[in-house]
Amino acid sequence: MPPKQSKTDSRALTILFKKHKTTILLMLQPHESLDFSKERVLDALKSRGITDINGDLLPEDPCDIEFGEPVDRADLEKGWKRLQADVKSQNESVTIMESGLQNGHSIAFRFHKSSEDPEWDVVMPTYEDDEA
Repeated sequence: MPPKQSKTDSRALTILFKKHKTTILLMLQPHESLDFSKERVLDALKSRGITDINGDLLPEDPCDIEFGEPVDRADLEKGWKRLQADVKSQNESVTIMESGLQNGHSIAFRFHKSSEDPEWDVVMPTYEDDEA
């Protein structure tokens, strides 16, 4: 008997969404919109019973989530900037493919507060060797 076929679509991209010490790994289709991705991020957080991340309360509306991309994809420690495709998606629906995201990319997210411009709160893990 041949092995069972995988149910996953080979075109799906794995994207890592990061805020503070939280990382959400989602498999998304290239044709799905960034707005749909925000819904999936919020659903993933709520399904785990998370109500806040580092003191920032989860929004009720996925539109209150903003995405950021690394300043330098080779060095995530250099910081984050607003994903330009996310700015456009407020007026029109931009897909994952159109935004330039690729398999394995890390994306920061934050909860938009109209009264301030919050920083990107992403803590990257560090590995230190213990010298005896």
